[in-house]
Amino acid sequence: MISDAVRALRETFSPPFRGVMWISLGLTVLLLAVFGAGAQWGLDAMPLTGTDWLDTIIDILSRFIAVVILIPLVLPVTTLVAGLFLESIAAEVEQKDYPSDAPGRDQPFFRSIVTALRFTLVLIVFNLVALPFYFIPIANVIVFWGMNGYLVGREYFELVALRHHDEKDTRALRRGYFPSVFVAGIAIAAFATVPVLNLFAPVFGTVFMVHTYKRINARAA
Repeated sequence: MISDAVRALRETFSPPFRGVMWISLGLTVLLLAVFGAGAQWGLDAMPLTGTDWLDTIIDILSRFIAVVILIPLVLPVTTLVAGLFLESIAAEVEQKDYPSDAPGRDQPFFRSIVTALRFTLVLIVFNLVALPFYFIPIANVIVFWGMNGYLVGREYFELVALRHHDEKDTRALRRGYFPSVFVAGIAIAAFATVPVLNLFAPVFGTVFMVHTYKRINARAA
């Protein structure tokens, strides 16, 4: 698992992925800017109490809360971007690192987009529900890594595995090797909490999960 993560990190910044990496980075920053602008608009639209000191406190607290909300939204945004490039990234990794294996089947583009949008909505809803825990030290890390690790691990694994299996076999493989998929998901969620590096999470997560899938599939064969 550790060797897969190191390998994925090295490949994330390698020449074959730099084009996709910069495009995904640009889209991620753009989407986060849109969320940030929306939050700013909402804050500016808040009614004033008429008391200067109270308005100042409310303004500071609301902006702090907005920042806290935006931090966990980085993962859903990067996951949405990953849905746009997952097939091309996975195909590149398979061709480069597993040339003797049968190539995967690319999923229809619009199906990939719908899946990415659906999962992004799930991540946003779950992270907003868990928001109160993000204000509690230690608990915020445990909740964020645990919850998102499960969700991201499941989704990334299935998207990669569906290139080689039908839905029934994919889910059976994921459930049969749940600990490995869960730990891989936690690694991706942890990567997404590191400032700056989290912007490259779409490429890292996809590359890492391809290696994870290949290792699991070899054990299951």
